Parts: sequence; structure tokens; C-alpha cells
Amino acid sequence: MSDVLSASIELPTLVFTALLAIAGCMWLLSLMGAIDIEIDAADGLLDDALEPLGLSEVPATIMLTVFALAGWFVSVLTSVYVLDGWFGTTAVLALLATGIGAALVALLFVAWLAPRLAVVFVTTTAPSKRELLGRIAEVRSATVTETTGRGEATWPDGTVSTVDLRTTAGTGVAPGELKRGDLALIVEWNEATDDFFVGRVPAELLD
Repeated sequence: MSDVLSASIELPTLVFTALLAIAGCMWLLSLMGAIDIEIDAADGLLDDALEPLGLSEVPATIMLTVFALAGWFVSVLTSVYVLDGWFGTTAVLALLATGIGAALVALLFVAWLAPRLAVVFVTTTAPSKRELLGRIAEVRSATVTETTGRGEATWPDGTVSTVDLRTTAGTGVAPGELKRGDLALIVEWNEATDDFFVGRVPAELLD
């Protein structure tokens, strides 16, 4: 254990130890709400270079932590089990090679892991209620009026939702005309009340 601690504060491992300390501070600040842990690892020009590797979708804090841990692990193992007892110019060159090698191994590990982590951080946009406009709803309440009515509508992806249906002037459907089991065409959405106004279903849509 003492060898590991000593190697952690010596070059080249000291570089990765410092990165781990920075990553730890970033995690702490994110827990306190001072920074957003889900800031993309790439932005601007870097995004074009990192996107093919799948690195642009993973939060920067996670990227830095994984890179620092992998580099620290490789550097410590090499320092303790390979470079122990080396002196002089050879030791300096070996330490330099160890630092570069550990960084390359860490980068390769990040490049391998990032596409798998990116799946977790894929941002999905919630469907807009406007996607139901022009779709057919089946009445599930006793009737549909200007103030009451319920029905089931199917989203483009096949998901079925229960929505509030209403009649309004100009759609050709009188209040109380639609009964349970009837089909109606969603023609308008009132965002303020979250109500869907319905009209008659064109004959060609029923074929």
C-alpha cells in the first residue's frame, strides 16, 4: 500500500492523480448544483473530431474521471512492478514512456467505453401534443360536448393515450352527437386547457 501511495505522488502518476482530484472536485460541485454534470465533453470544433469516436455525447465529468482512473491504474502498476529500483537517465526515459503509454491506454479505454456510455445519455425529445392533430380518436365517454368528453388517440409511434375531446363550432360535429365507440378526427389542440377539438372523420380515412 505504501508503494502505491508513493507512486501516486510521483511522476508520471502524479499527473493522473491531479486529474482525479480535479474530477473529484467537479463531482462535488455537481452534487452541490454549482455545475451541470451532463455538460457535453465536446463542443464547437472538437465536436467534429470526437463525434466519430462516440465521445461527444458523454458528459465531460465522466470522460475525465474514466481517463484519469485508467491512466492512474496503468501508471501505478508500471511504477510499482516495473520501474522500481531504476535510476539515472534510463529511469527518466522510462518514466516519460510510462506517462505517455498510460495516457494512450487511458485514451483507448475511453474510446472503447464512451460509445457504450453514450447510449445512457441520449437525449430524447418528448412528443408534442400537436403530433395528434389529424389523427383519429375513439370516443370513450358517453358523449362529447363543448365542455366534456374523453377518447383514446394513437401517437405516430403506436402509443395510445387518453385525451380530453371537445366539440367546437365550424367542425361539423354538434355537441352530444358523438357517442361512446364513435370515431372522430382531431383537428385542433388548445394548449391552455389541453383539450382536443374534434370533427367528422373523412370517408377516405375510414376505408
